[in-house]
Amino acid sequence: MIAERSVVAGGAELRWVESGEGPGPPFLLLHGIGWCRDHWNDVLGPLGEHRRTIALDLPGFGRSSAPPGPYSPAWLAGGVRSFLDAIGVERAIVAGNSLGGLVGLHFAAAWPERTVALAALAPTLPNDGPPPSIKTTLVFTLGALPGVGVALMRAAWRRPPEAQVAESVARNMVDPSRLSAGTRALLEDHARRRGRSPDLQRANLLAQRHMLSAVTARRLQTWDVVRAVRVPAAFIWGKEDRAVPVGIGHRAVAELPGAHLIVLDDCGHNPQLEHPGELARALVSFARAAEAGGVS
Repeated sequence: MIAERSVVAGGAELRWVESGEGPGPPFLLLHGIGWCRDHWNDVLGPLGEHRRTIALDLPGFGRSSAPPGPYSPAWLAGGVRSFLDAIGVERAIVAGNSLGGLVGLHFAAAWPERTVALAALAPTLPNDGPPPSIKTTLVFTLGALPGVGVALMRAAWRRPPEAQVAESVARNMVDPSRLSAGTRALLEDHARRRGRSPDLQRANLLAQRHMLSAVTARRLQTWDVVRAVRVPAAFIWGKEDRAVPVGIGHRAVAELPGAHLIVLDDCGHNPQLEHPGELARALVSFARAAEAGGVS
């Protein structure tokens, strides 16, 4: 059974869904830029069969409130720590996709004592190889532009929710038909709510600007964060990822000795949407190995 919950932490009302139970450290799932916990809808059940699994709406995203703040990856990681404090979870197995992967890296580097292991799914990291597509680059940078860029982003968020979701999955999945009908409906509902919420739009724009800075002006500091991780770590990438190319994954494991790179064939930027069963099996196997000391 999937249950919806909320808590006040770090000046925000944070909402999440969870499945499964057990005394061990739970999975904590962090979504990417512009979206919400519903990106994890199709893996909640499979992961919940093995242990408690929590999919969080980060501050300023989904159904969580949007308190004042910079919305940098480090600030969002602090929000994750406040959330775990508030719900009484000492340690978690953190899994994050895209921006959520970058937030997870910041969290693990800052609070290794709270992190059993980290699985970063195509985290947003600096790209020294071939660039992503022109369309992806434009979408990625648009929110960082003052004035006209902000206006264009807000106009994009007022489009029909069906069009927003269709565009996102076309950009980030090899085969958009793999998106389950239930998850598609949840994502369309989220797009509808975001289009009516200036607070969510503000948080998304701020997070997008900091994300762009993390891979450009602050690229050296971002790699410093990766190298500072001292917990068992795996990078999981779709082989056909057009948003954050898999070459970045090879650079990431070179920067973090002992980390593992898992490449999923026939998969784009969102493995949890495209191959939820395969991803769940990989996460369970990784978590068991980390807890048994089989992952360095």
